[in-house]
Amino acid sequence: MRTLASTTFTPLQLGQGLATEISGLTNKTNGMGLTDLIGAVASYITECGGAPTKTKVLKLLYLLDIEAFRRTQKTLTGFDWIFYLYGPWAASYDDALSAAADTNKIRVALPEPDNEGATFINPAQKLPLSAVFPNVVQELTAKRIIEAWASRPTVELLDYVYFHTAPMRDAKRGAALDFSTVIHEEKLPHYSGVNSKAEKKEVAQKRRQFLEGMKSVRKAQIMPLDPAPQYDEKYWSSVNKLESELD
Repeated sequence: MRTLASTTFTPLQLGQGLATEISGLTNKTNGMGLTDLIGAVASYITECGGAPTKTKVLKLLYLLDIEAFRRTQKTLTGFDWIFYLYGPWAASYDDALSAAADTNKIRVALPEPDNEGATFINPAQKLPLSAVFPNVVQELTAKRIIEAWASRPTVELLDYVYFHTAPMRDAKRGAALDFSTVIHEEKLPHYSGVNSKAEKKEVAQKRRQFLEGMKSVRKAQIMPLDPAPQYDEKYWSSVNKLESELD
């Protein structure tokens, strides 16, 4: 993947580079192909109770690429991500979806011609993340990312992707995203436990005291919202219109 943040692409250059990028769709990603990755992400979004819209799948692939680059200095998708319009975008994403549909990994559900709804990337078969990530640490990392965003509104995911990920922070519109910025992010210090010098009897006694004390703790009452939120037809129509504009 190119990571030259100073490179700016014109539409003509994007078109010229597309054929080269699409030829990499059959390359193996951790033992499986990009189409398998797309199918597995769509499957797990659905399993988590979310809607696998075209926008949500793309942004989650971007977040998976960030974590992969943090560990290996390589992305999973091989996409040439750029800052396009409002956020990260890959010119070959549509072709990747077509390839996944042709190999029966997904089914692309387009909105009706007179409807401004979102495009959905529905899994055609259940493809577990473990099939794409043979390394259990990578699999659990992917699950954590998808679980965090699967059922949350797309606008919240977009806000995070646009304003809180390293490659986007200093990106220039039309320029390639620099994933090397992920390496230089400040990380939390590694936590390591220490052995207690207290006697086992003392530790056991304090544990009992703690548990007894917890029994007297009253659970906080969560009051319902007043007035209660209304998820009416107007609300969902606005959400669908927003996602269709982003797609």
